Amino acid sequence: MRRQFVLDKKSNQLLENLAETRAGNRSLVVREAIGLYAAMEESLEEIESNPDFLKMMERTAADIREGRVYTQDEVESRLAKRRKRR
Repeated sequence: MRRQFVLDKKSNQLLENLAETRAGNRSLVVREAIGLYAAMEESLEEIESNPDFLKMMERTAADIREGRVYTQDEVESRLAKRRKRR
């Protein structure tokens, strides 16, 4: 089945590079990429439907709403202070 699509320069170069190791078969690269992307989506759907994951995300959202989180800068500052005390 033939399909047509448009690539930007960077994507086209990536396709060409990947095809080099597959005897120049760009169609094979595209089929592999679609298969990998579909598997990744399926895996994410499985993770996101896990009740334990959903509970964890609810707790995380509640912590954020209640201000029970630290910024990256705050964490780095605390770690730096601990290292100085050693």
